Amino acid sequence: MKHIGLLAVLLGLTVVGAKAQTVTGNGTSGNLAKFTGSSTVANSVIIESNGNIGIGTPGPVSPLTVINFSDSLTPQGLQPYAIYGFLNNSTIDFSAAIRGDSLASAGGGIGVMGLTSSPDGMGLYGQMGASTGQGFGVNGTTYSPDGIGVLGNRPNSAGGTNGGGGVRGLTSASTGFSYGTAGVATANTGSSVAVFGESWSAQGIAGLFINRPGGDILHGAVSQNPDKTVFRVDGHGTVFANGGFRPFGADFAESVAVKGASDLYAPGDLLVIDAEGERRLSVSQTPYSTLVAGIYSTQPGVVASQHRVDEALPNNEVPLAVVGIVPCKVTAENGPIAPGDLLVTSSTPGHAMKGTDRSRMLGAVVGKALEPMQKETGIIQVLVTLQ
Repeated sequence: MKHIGLLAVLLGLTVVGAKAQTVTGNGTSGNLAKFTGSSTVANSVIIESNGNIGIGTPGPVSPLTVINFSDSLTPQGLQPYAIYGFLNNSTIDFSAAIRGDSLASAGGGIGVMGLTSSPDGMGLYGQMGASTGQGFGVNGTTYSPDGIGVLGNRPNSAGGTNGGGGVRGLTSASTGFSYGTAGVATANTGSSVAVFGESWSAQGIAGLFINRPGGDILHGAVSQNPDKTVFRVDGHGTVFANGGFRPFGADFAESVAVKGASDLYAPGDLLVIDAEGERRLSVSQTPYSTLVAGIYSTQPGVVASQHRVDEALPNNEVPLAVVGIVPCKVTAENGPIAPGDLLVTSSTPGHAMKGTDRSRMLGAVVGKALEPMQKETGIIQVLVTLQ
């Protein structure tokens, strides 16, 4: 009986008790067979080619290639998927319905890659359906020094009207500390960055923050159990900061209109109120002018303006330094300048000189010299103190 069973296997027969039954059917080379009856076989949807397995394709290009050409919902009402992974009721951390590992320690390996050719589609979509706990719609981890945990790429050739994006984080939670996208750098040394934004377009924006209802736009905090907010921008654009501001530049300036085009003026020019215009300035022309307004700022630390952030700036304004330290054009026409000298307008257009006639200096002083100047004309640092 043992020999009969072995012979039946070699001949492709099925043994039922002592009786053998022939399995019949039609098949195509390369297709894996499936039973269509108790003793018949035919092609399955699985194809083997060059050591690769394909489902829905006659030419698999990877160890497993799955293609779904469906354009309708499934009988269960689900959207058509090429691969559907369902993990049922697992409570173990980091369990996954579908997992992709790229174990190379160098190069550009990708654990899971999503690609869409739809103008309004998404290359990768992650959704966290749990109502409690700290879940993740998408969690990407890389061990490669040059790798990326999650990469979203939306090529310009994709077209579409909605612009699209590389990576989108969305949360619908209305309570608790929820977030659409989180970046966390857990290393306690080095220069790792939790969130990094980069734009290569001159018209682009590296970081954009919008609060649609008009609440706070940005918060900056340090962890002191609990977190302590030290920087905030509210919905009106007002900035609140516990530590103050340390911009590059040493003066406070205001953007003010000038007579004629702004390219007729240069940093360091001494400016006066233009008596022929309304709220505009011009280059100083006469000595001891009580119309002196300030100095054209070279590198202002702060520039105040009458224009809102979304308004186009006019081309006839210059930054007028009214407080602080600023380079100023000076002349020695009233004698060499020494540190501490009070400076007034001169007969040289746009230049200051030291003031010596005390009877004419009330309301004519623009500031104090911080540096000496021996030659005919030059530029020195001036502490702006209008008086």
